[in-house]
Amino acid sequence: MTKYSKTLLMMAQGILLVSLPAIANDSENTTAQAKNTSVQLSFGLGGLKADSSLNKASVMGVNIGAKANHKITDSLAVDIAGGMNVQTGSSTTARDNNIYKPGNSNYLKEAKLTYTPLSILDLQAGVINQSVLDAPLLVGNKGFIAAKEGFKYKVLDTKISVFAMQAIPNNRNLSQRIDVEEDGDPRFFTETVKVEQELFVGTFELGLTHFAFSDISNAVAYESILLGNTGSPIDNGNGVLTNEYQGWHIAAGYSANINESINLTTKFNHLSNTAADADNTGYIAALGLNYTNNEKNYSVEIANFKIESDAAIAYYNSSKYGLANKQGNKLKLAYNNTESKLGASTEIIQNKVIKNNLYQADETIFILSLRKLYDLF
Repeated sequence: MTKYSKTLLMMAQGILLVSLPAIANDSENTTAQAKNTSVQLSFGLGGLKADSSLNKASVMGVNIGAKANHKITDSLAVDIAGGMNVQTGSSTTARDNNIYKPGNSNYLKEAKLTYTPLSILDLQAGVINQSVLDAPLLVGNKGFIAAKEGFKYKVLDTKISVFAMQAIPNNRNLSQRIDVEEDGDPRFFTETVKVEQELFVGTFELGLTHFAFSDISNAVAYESILLGNTGSPIDNGNGVLTNEYQGWHIAAGYSANINESINLTTKFNHLSNTAADADNTGYIAALGLNYTNNEKNYSVEIANFKIESDAAIAYYNSSKYGLANKQGNKLKLAYNNTESKLGASTEIIQNKVIKNNLYQADETIFILSLRKLYDLF
């Protein structure tokens, strides 16, 4: 798998290099044309309270973000998204694994170049947000340095997309929160097939991803052990994971309109780490209801989840689903106004430890957020 994916990475780099003359010609031909640019700013307030017998935290913060898209030519575009968090509050920890410590940080969610030589083909390189995988149990909403090669095609009411991605995993936000210095030369490879099907009633989506991590650093291994993975902590900041991480992720969803105002959604995610012999699976099952009245949208979603200790590397996936060795429930209430571009949400998460250990405890988390968007142009 690793050799194959490294070959794909070399091919992607070669394709981009070969494409440079065409890109340059396109740029010259469109110098006199108006460039399409959009910029959006966001301001947010957020609060979090986490409570367990080992870790406690109360955090409030301000987030300032920006998102921009610039179309250089008809076949070349740049996307950038990032910002900064300023937080204050308090936290206590008994095992030095409280990921909710308040702190100040800059973040970069995305900074990618997209080249589409054909309408069915796109090539991307730069910092790519991993949310494209729709796999929160595997990897969270984070930007990794990566190359991505994609193919998409639509036949009648069926849309098919296939893409491969070769990434260097990192986690700037989490690193700053738990004082980890990245080392080693980690790699993250994925190959994905997605199908979107319009049905007589509703829409069905299915995604299948094969993934593989390699060369995970001892520092990441140490933090992942504190967060639920199986392994041996050698000393502070230095550990070894028991298992490799390679396997499959399935994402399925169905959405249907009950009437003009009410929409029902169901989602299911399943993760399997085939490189581990036991405690190697995870799932999310969610049901959502959306009510829309003109520009206002109200939604509620309830989810049940479980992620065993060796299903995924805890350092990289979403903390909202327990990271590793946890099972529980999540409730989310949200309000969005498309006219004023104002959004608010609250989330309540309760998780329990599957297998007792020294580093984890049952936990309750409350998250509040308020966000306002501004379109500059």
